[in-house]
Parts: sequence; C-alpha cells; structure tokens
Amino acid sequence: MNIAIKRIISTVAITQVLALSTLQVDAIAAPPFDALNAPAPASTSSAPAGSPSAPIHTASYFTDSYGNILMNVNIWGNVLRSGPIAVPEGADIGTAISLAGGPANAANLKKVRVNRASPDENGKITYEVNLAEYAKKGDQSVLLELRPNDTIIVPESKSIRFLEAIGLIATGATVYSVTR
Repeated sequence: MNIAIKRIISTVAITQVLALSTLQVDAIAAPPFDALNAPAPASTSSAPAGSPSAPIHTASYFTDSYGNILMNVNIWGNVLRSGPIAVPEGADIGTAISLAGGPANAANLKKVRVNRASPDENGKITYEVNLAEYAKKGDQSVLLELRPNDTIIVPESKSIRFLEAIGLIATGATVYSVTR
C-alpha cells in the first residue's frame, strides 16, 4: 500500500479517537425547567455569584398560576437535562425522569437511586429502583412516589464504558496494522 494512503488512514483514525474521547458530552445544558409557568414561591433565595440566576425554591410545596401544587426534586446523572425540576405533587420517579428529558443512552436503569431529604414513614432515606424492570414489564408498583426535595441519581452503565474501551483498542490496532 502506498505510504501516502497509509498516512491518510492513520490520520483519520487518530482524529476519530481524539474526537470521541474529547467531545464526549455527559448531559445537554438546558434552561431551568419552568413547570406550567410556575411563579416563584414566596420562599426563595438568590443564587450565589457565578451560578445560574434562577431562584432556588426552598419551600416544600408551591403552586403555579393555575393552582396546581408543585414540589422540587433534583435529578443527577445520566438523563438529558439534569438539575432541579418542579413536578406535580404525587409525581413518581418515571414522571420526573421524563420531565428531565428521559434517560441518556448510557443510563443504568437497573440501579436508579432516590435519596430522601428526610426519612419517610418507614425510616428509609435511600431507595434503589429497577426502572429496567418497569420498562420491560410495565409494572407501575416499582415507580416510587416522590417527596419534596428528593434527589434521583441515574448511574452510568458500566457496559457503555467497556464498549468505548473496546472501540479505542480496535481503532489503535487498526492504526498499528495500517502503519507498519
């Protein structure tokens, strides 16, 4: 094979590896969620300097302009728009994740965790929910009802990282075989 063609192929392969490793995006930035044009409740605090200027709701419940009762929950991890969101009173974990844009491709839905702001009537503060089972069978009994200021954590699937590593190894092997 011509040396010039080998150099072009290796340059393209190296560029691909660098682009995949440096352009990986874990979440898509989005403006703060405004559930049903919810006005700020009476109890808010301003964000510190250098952070988003949206008010932080500190009340457990608040209402929107239509009288709907809302509460804030936090969503971290592998969803399309992580951060604080306002959900209707009585919302479940599936609703909150849907309002956050749904799970990302790298999400591990078998081990979604909900951390309560305070212990519930059973004294529990942390729950692990298998949303993959819900997606497979449709059993809504696994959809935990949320409470104000709960934090939902959607972890990353380890298989995605493994597949990325295999892809990088395969690309490296291709570059090596083409350039030798």
